[in-house]
Amino acid sequence: MSRMKKGEKYSSFPLGIYVLLLVMIIVFAISTQGSVSMTHLLNIARSAAPLGIVAVGQTMVLLVGGLDLSLGTCMSMTNLILASMMNGSSSRAPQAILISMLICALVGFCNGLIITKFKMQPFLVTMAMSLVVQGGYYIYTQGIARGSIAEEIRFISEGWIGIIPVAVIIWCAFWLILSLVLHKTVYGKKLYLTGSSQQAAKLSGFQADKIVISAYMIASMLACVAGIMLSAYIGVGSVDIGNSYTLDSIASSVIGGVAFTGGIGSLEGTFPGVLIITILSSLMTILGISEAGKFICQGTIIAVMVAINQVKMKNN
Repeated sequence: MSRMKKGEKYSSFPLGIYVLLLVMIIVFAISTQGSVSMTHLLNIARSAAPLGIVAVGQTMVLLVGGLDLSLGTCMSMTNLILASMMNGSSSRAPQAILISMLICALVGFCNGLIITKFKMQPFLVTMAMSLVVQGGYYIYTQGIARGSIAEEIRFISEGWIGIIPVAVIIWCAFWLILSLVLHKTVYGKKLYLTGSSQQAAKLSGFQADKIVISAYMIASMLACVAGIMLSAYIGVGSVDIGNSYTLDSIASSVIGGVAFTGGIGSLEGTFPGVLIITILSSLMTILGISEAGKFICQGTIIAVMVAINQVKMKNN
C-alpha cells in the first residue's frame, strides 16, 4: 500500500508543468516577435483538441500500468469510416459515428481482455492490434481514402461559441468529467489502486481485470471522439491521418507527470502537457526546424521529463 500513497501524493496539482507551459508561451511570443494574440493562442488550443482528448484516454491506460499503441489507428479508422459513409451529407452521420464508436469500443475491449486474461505485455498486444486495425481499414478503403465530412459536423472543429472554440469546450468537458471521475469516485480510486498494485487491488476485494479492460475501452472510445474532431478539422478522408497521435498522446501524458509504472500522475498534468507538445510543434515549424529535428527535440523532452519523474518518485 505504500506505493499507492506515493501515487496519491504525486497526483496532486502539478504546478511545475503549468510553469513550464507559461515559459513555452513566453518563448513562443518572443519567437514570433510579439505578434501572438489571445485569438492565436485559442486557435492553437483548438488544433490541440483532438490530441487533448486522445491523451486523456492514454493517461487512463497509463494509470492502470498499461500502454495503448492502437489509439492513433482508431482515429484514422474513424476518419475513413465517417468520410466514406457521409460523403459530404449529414444524413448518415449518426450511423457512421455509432459504427465507429462500436468498433473502437471493441478494439479497446479486445486489448484489455487479451492483456488481462493472457498476461501479455500491453506494448505487444496494442502494437499488434494497431496493425490489425490498420490492415482492416486498408481493406475497407482499398488503400484510397474517399468521401468528405458533412459541413454540419465540421462545426465541431470550426465553430466558436462566443470567443471560445467549440473544440476547446468539448476537450475541456471530457477532461473535467474524467478528472472528477478519477478523483471523486470509487471507480477512480480503484483505477489508481489497480495501477499501483494489481495484487493489492485483488486483496481489496474488487476485480482489477475489469478496471483494466474498462480503461482500455474508455481510451479507444475517446480516440473515436478525437477521430471525429480530427475529421471535422480536415474535412476529408485521409489514410493514416491519426497515427502520429499515438506517440504524441504518450508524450503529453509523460510530460504531465504520468508514470509508465502505473498509479502515478493525473489528468491535471496531461492538460498542459498537450499544450506544451502543440506549442513546441508550432514553434519548431515557425523556426524552420525539419521533421527530423522535431523528433529529436520531442524525444529529448520526453527523456528529460521521464528522468525528472523518476527522481520525484524516489524522493517521495
